[in-house]
Order: sequence, then C-alpha cells, then structure tokens
Amino acid sequence: MPDILNILTCPACGGRLTRCGSSLVCLDTERHHTYDIARSGYVNLLPPGRGRNSRTGDDADMVHARVKFLSLGMYDRLSDEATRLIDIYAPEGDVLTLIDSGCGEGYHTRRIARAVSRPISVAAFDASKRATDLASRVAVSDQLSPHGGIGMPPNSDTSRNIAFITGNIFSLPVKDSSADAVLSMFAPIAWAENLRILRPGGITVVASSGSDHLIELRSVIYDHVIKKESAPAAEDGFSEISCTNVRYSIHLPDTESIIALFRMTPFSHRTSEGACARLTELPELDVTVDTNFRVFRKERVRGLQA
Repeated sequence: MPDILNILTCPACGGRLTRCGSSLVCLDTERHHTYDIARSGYVNLLPPGRGRNSRTGDDADMVHARVKFLSLGMYDRLSDEATRLIDIYAPEGDVLTLIDSGCGEGYHTRRIARAVSRPISVAAFDASKRATDLASRVAVSDQLSPHGGIGMPPNSDTSRNIAFITGNIFSLPVKDSSADAVLSMFAPIAWAENLRILRPGGITVVASSGSDHLIELRSVIYDHVIKKESAPAAEDGFSEISCTNVRYSIHLPDTESIIALFRMTPFSHRTSEGACARLTELPELDVTVDTNFRVFRKERVRGLQA
C-alpha cells in the first residue's frame, strides 16, 4: 500500500514532505517548514496566510449535527452511489488514490473507503480543523488510519487507508497528476486544482442538490421556496461522462433528528428565529432526498501518455 505522504507537498513552498517523529517536515528548503501531527492523527496543511478565508469549513455546531444525523444512516445511499461510480469510472490500477475535496467529518469518506472494490489510499481535505480532528479519531478507531496519521510504514495487509488533512481545497498540497479520483460531496468544486492533481483519465465525482432536495424542510423554514437545481457543468479540461439522480424519502421520527438535519445544512445560517421555532414544534417529518451525481473525466492530452 503506497504511503499517502508520497503525494503530499509542503503548502508553503511545494517541497517534499517527510515524517520526523510527530511532525511533517519539508525537505526542499533551508527553512524546513514543519507541520505538527495532532494526537488524533490529522495534520494542518492550510496554506500560510490563507487560513482565514471565505471557506473555513463547518463550525462546531454543524460538525456535531452532521455526526448525529449521518449516524442514522439516512444518507447512506449517497455514499453508496459515489462508491458505485468510482468503481465504474476510476482509472484501472492496483491501488486507487482518492482525494476527498471537502470531506467534513469523514462519514462518507470512511464508507467509501470500506466499500470500493480494490485497495485504496485516501487524502481527505477539509478547511475545518474540528471536522478533520473528529474524522481522524474515528478513522483510527475503525482501523482505517491504522497508524494514527500519515508517513508511517503501513502493515503489509493494510489495503485501505485514510489521512484526514486540514487544507484549502482551492490550493491543495498535492503533487501534480498524482490522483485517480476526486470526490466532491455537496462541496464547492475546485476545477483548476482537480485538473492539476488528477492524472490523465482521472475523474471528479460531484454530488449536488436536486431541485426537490429537502423541499419539505425548506417549506417549513421559508415562506417562499425557490426550486433550484445545482448542476455543475464541465470546465475546460474535463468532459462529463455520467449523470445520475438518487431520489428517495426519509422519515425523521422526532424533533431531535429534524433539528440535526437542519443544523448540518447552510439553511441554519440564514433562517429566522421564528422559522427555527416552527421546526422545534414538529414531532416528525418526511423529507425528500434529491441528489444529482455527475462524473467528469480529465481529458487526455493528445500526444501524451496517461
């Protein structure tokens, strides 16, 4: 199993990284940029000067809400579909190298890593330190990050490994043309970075909201619901090769599960107190899950080998 460290670069200068004790150290500069690995196993590789940007990830309330809701299994069909698409469309090879771009607390990341049909190494990035810390703790306990971090020699029988990394998905510390697939689950799409880090023929799998996604929840909190479908189009260097839709209904059996779903969505940051109060009065709610999955392949440059 290749070490995930082999595809990472220093976010300050782009140099090679090596593990020294409980830190990652850059080898290609006299300054020896150093990044401490937390006890939980994650490492902070946010670019210098860009830690405070407009995409700093979920706050603590959103992270805990995601953990609570996703643990109910109601979104499992979404990571199942992502797994299916990765298995079908990712380039062939002995080991799959996957970049999860905006992994959150890592629930979908872990399910995909367990379910894909071949050995996998995952570098999972999120701008939220709270999310990557929690994700790494769970991965260690699930033996999906068996050494509590990156840069440690894997066991010979380790076929699935995840490293959770705090980072900016628009400036990833990842080597050019080193990944087979990029996953974007309800996250912004960093097209230019995806194009750079994917090898020719590599894929980007995008999950985005359909027009009816959570429409019942939205109808409670908003007076006027605007149906709008998130439909990312392929940018230069990519071609769309698959488009599927996953649609089903979930039953939220109590107020607690309703509030957990609400708090993990962006709606929670732009909803009035009165609307929030209406949610707390609901004993149960049936909600539509409507999610579009698109797969984009990095086009092969004529005259170059994959």
